Amino acid sequence: MDLMLECIDLGFQYRDKIVFSHISFQALPGRFCAILGRNGSGKTTLIHCLNHILNPLSGRILVQGRDLASFSRNDIARTISLLPQEQIDIFPYRVLDVVVMGRAPFLKIAARPGEKDYTIAEEALRQLNAQDLSHRNFNRISGGERQIALLARCLAQAAPIMLLDEPTNHLDFNHQYHLLSTMGRLCREKGISVVAAMHDPNLAAMFADEIIMIKNGRVMAKGVKEEVMTEENISALYDMDIQKLRRNAETFFSPRDISLNSQL
Repeated sequence: MDLMLECIDLGFQYRDKIVFSHISFQALPGRFCAILGRNGSGKTTLIHCLNHILNPLSGRILVQGRDLASFSRNDIARTISLLPQEQIDIFPYRVLDVVVMGRAPFLKIAARPGEKDYTIAEEALRQLNAQDLSHRNFNRISGGERQIALLARCLAQAAPIMLLDEPTNHLDFNHQYHLLSTMGRLCREKGISVVAAMHDPNLAAMFADEIIMIKNGRVMAKGVKEEVMTEENISALYDMDIQKLRRNAETFFSPRDISLNSQL
């Protein structure tokens, strides 16, 4: 299977603080890769390096065999979409107009989106069961609804690689489950490579195909979910005594001493 994204010995630092070093992994078409780590472990920084928002200190990022450093911004936009963690107010556009912004890389300078672009945007909202948001003001919907609208913008962008930075932020459990199950399905159906920074190991265990665990700026473990998501690895990653629970063929991870939750 051809590699979609390859990260080779990547390192990054802010001034004199090393955020991570020697990060290497591969992302395949049609596979969902989750990056797990504690807060401050560099997950968001890594996602931003993969989209060339930040320039790594060392190492290389290859996209379909080509060095990402040689891409123009428009090349990147046609190849990689990004769902950011932080949300900001924008001009009071309709949600549909925000989603259609994902078509910008395919438009000529100063050109306006056409009927085809709006059809693609409407289909992206439909895939997320969010058609009812279409004509609402983006600045007046909830944080969870904004997250869904921005994910629809990523889908409308139709890039073969999708980067998600804490995609379930602001979402209740119902929307978390629907969003991630939809992404898993679209990943398989469309051959998209999804790389997602996540904080919840249970959601990663449910929906990801591959897992990368980052601790102290290094890859602690990586590989297929079934091999990486062990009690030992989860305990070491989060510095907690974790037990694996099985319920109706699903696996969950929980602190052995539930009182530990009060210390988080």
